[in-house]
Amino acid sequence: MNNEIFETIHRRIKYIWEEKIKEDYTDGWLLKEDTLKNALYHHLRNELSTVFAENNIRIFTEFTDGEFKGTKKRPDMVIATVDFDKEDHNGYYGDDIKECLAVIEIKFKNKNSADTIYADYDKLKEYIDALGVKAHLYMATIWESEDKPTTWIRKNTSWAKGKVTELNASYIIGSDYEPQFYVYEH
Repeated sequence: MNNEIFETIHRRIKYIWEEKIKEDYTDGWLLKEDTLKNALYHHLRNELSTVFAENNIRIFTEFTDGEFKGTKKRPDMVIATVDFDKEDHNGYYGDDIKECLAVIEIKFKNKNSADTIYADYDKLKEYIDALGVKAHLYMATIWESEDKPTTWIRKNTSWAKGKVTELNASYIIGSDYEPQFYVYEH
């Protein structure tokens, strides 16, 4: 994949998180993980429609093809290039995936459920170590708890360096539930 195209996608993902998703959350459009996934999909399509169309790039949710085919792993969202030249796809592109560009895991949790957030980070590490995923990995987390801007990956982050971007949100400490949306790149 052209590095310029990936950088465009990467910049837009960060912008969408810090601006569009924050606005959706603040305006009360997001309730739990599926609405966050839907909003992210919507904004990606709107913000990147020209880039996607010109480069045969598509977004898939609950992805089970490419590197994930035959495994029990199913990322929440994948951005991938698609080979539209195949004659036999009949509208199904699973076998036509050329390259995964981004893999996104999504969590929307209250203050009592951090274990599942950490489990998704273990899943990201497994994508790299066990499945050999070369795509850039994103973890989008809304943590409905007061917290300072930080990273969820605490120790031995060498596996994440240059491969993982955290899209995080929590409440500003002492702010009466004012959300903060920020990006942490490893």
